Amino acid sequence: MSDELNVQAVPMPVVLDGESMRVKVRKALDVGMEALCTAGALFIVFLLAALAIVLYVGALPAIQKFGFKFLTGTEWDPVALDFGALPFIYGTLISSLVALVIAVPMSIGAALFLTRIAPKWLAGPVSFLIELLAAVPSIVYGFWGVAWLIPFLQAWGFPFLKATLGKIPWIGELFSGPAYGTSMMSAGIVLAIMVIPIITAVARDVLLTVPKDIEEGAYALGATWWQASLAILNFGKLGILGAVILGFARAIGETMAVTMVIGNNNSINSSLLAPGTTISSLLANEFQNADKPMYVHALVYLALVLLVLTVVLNFGARLLVMHVSNMGKSRPKKPEKELSPEAEKKAIAEAAAAAAKMPNIPIARVNYTVRHINKVFKFLCSAAAVMAIVFLVMIFGYVLYMGFSSLSWDFFTQNPGPPENHIGMKNQIVGTIILVGLASVIGVPLGMVCGIYLSEYAKENWFNHFVRLVVDVLAGTPSIIVGVLAYELVIAKTGNFPGLKLGPSGWGGAMALAFLMVPIIARTTEEMLRLVPASYREASLALGGAKYQTILKIVLPAATSGIVTGVMLSIARVAGETAPLLFTAFGSDQDVYDPSKPFPALTLKIFSYAQSAEKKWIEQAWAGMLVLIVMVTILSAAVRYVTRAKKVARI
Repeated sequence: MSDELNVQAVPMPVVLDGESMRVKVRKALDVGMEALCTAGALFIVFLLAALAIVLYVGALPAIQKFGFKFLTGTEWDPVALDFGALPFIYGTLISSLVALVIAVPMSIGAALFLTRIAPKWLAGPVSFLIELLAAVPSIVYGFWGVAWLIPFLQAWGFPFLKATLGKIPWIGELFSGPAYGTSMMSAGIVLAIMVIPIITAVARDVLLTVPKDIEEGAYALGATWWQASLAILNFGKLGILGAVILGFARAIGETMAVTMVIGNNNSINSSLLAPGTTISSLLANEFQNADKPMYVHALVYLALVLLVLTVVLNFGARLLVMHVSNMGKSRPKKPEKELSPEAEKKAIAEAAAAAAKMPNIPIARVNYTVRHINKVFKFLCSAAAVMAIVFLVMIFGYVLYMGFSSLSWDFFTQNPGPPENHIGMKNQIVGTIILVGLASVIGVPLGMVCGIYLSEYAKENWFNHFVRLVVDVLAGTPSIIVGVLAYELVIAKTGNFPGLKLGPSGWGGAMALAFLMVPIIARTTEEMLRLVPASYREASLALGGAKYQTILKIVLPAATSGIVTGVMLSIARVAGETAPLLFTAFGSDQDVYDPSKPFPALTLKIFSYAQSAEKKWIEQAWAGMLVLIVMVTILSAAVRYVTRAKKVARI
């Protein structure tokens, strides 16, 4: 007798028209979400293309008139409309190379200290302090350079260089002639301090991707710490070269700090102690005063040259770093074929015969010279990290000392005015907050949708790799070039390129700052979304959620703290920007709340006061820089706290 299992058939539900419409709506929203995110990624590519196209169109009359002779000419005469860019290209390259000569050894030493010497409890705080150097607004570096560094170099640094290196044949030419305060050497030192955190951070990441087998193999062969470090550096040399190129690109595009310390002399001089000029400093000094169309076209031509330099360097650097990162990833080993018993016996016999033929290897005596060299290099790596922190303490301490005594209630409640009156920077602080707020409204959504596309929709193909590369390149694009782009698109009322033609306005400044925020937020959003476990997405989809619902209600909330980190980083970056606002907002001493008019900004007023001879205005500039530094420090500390809290939560 057999038992039969009878299962009653469950009638299939009737699909109603309302349910069918709901499914259609879900599908439409899914398609719309993907289209929106794809548009955000395409906007990133468009932004880089727009930079090139707008600058080319703006420079076209100068290109047609001067051609490539513009790059080799040495005369810069706005009155006669005779323009040659060689002195500025020379000044840009030489000041940046001086910065690299100083910064590269210190950065590599600091990276080795953080990855191979410092304990975990120390590496975190030291890394944060070094990274804080990158968050200091460039105008603070420039004012510190004028107030402290240049007097120090005039009194001690330059006489020492002339007395030592100046007496060496050939090299002495670099330190000959009168020792000016503002000089190529001063600019190189300031740039070196600014690029140290960039090279250190990238080099540290490269060293962390080097397989442990390299270090363990070196120690197994009897290497000391320094010799093992050389093996690690050799493995990651392409990535470290990429870090150096990134620092070079950063130095080439720096504007405000260089403008204040280089001397702005339009000539070529072999001595590093003589003043010079860079492309970015010339743009900052002369763009607002360009009163002839061809004069403007020549300046835009210079900006195009700077863009080409920085984009080529950034692309090359990112490709090198990506190559080393891929080399460091562990690859699955192919399973070894099992040997037959006969083959295994034969291999053992061959190994024994080879061992019998090996000569006896005497045990080497302890090489004390190598041990001492090892200690010296450990000390130098530690000293490099300490020196970077010393630079930070010197800058922060000097600004605190000079700025604190100038802070008063009037500073926060009064507007700028004549030095004999009660003056402050109330409208400049409010204007900065409004500009950053408008920039965030524009830049945060654009950056987020691009990051969502790269994390949730992008497939492994050449286009998406290219988009990621473009995001990284835009993050390293000089802000002054973005300022020229915003000028051509929003501000300029004449020209070959169709734009909004608003004239000097807060909208132009907000758009320039938004363009700077987009790549930072896009990259951070992508990285944070990738940290969300795939099981979250699978569970949501298994419960019937649409993809757009999964992203908006599951993935994004899980990555909120990380995305907020990216937003705070971008705000800290743009709040201290000066160069793009020189081309767009133009500044104002009045209470302005209409973004269609020239708009006040704290950094613009600091730059204006820093160039004056009035004691009261200079004191106001120090107070403004202290406010900027405090704001940047708070934002950076908040970012560090949020990131650390996120890591602890994941653990």
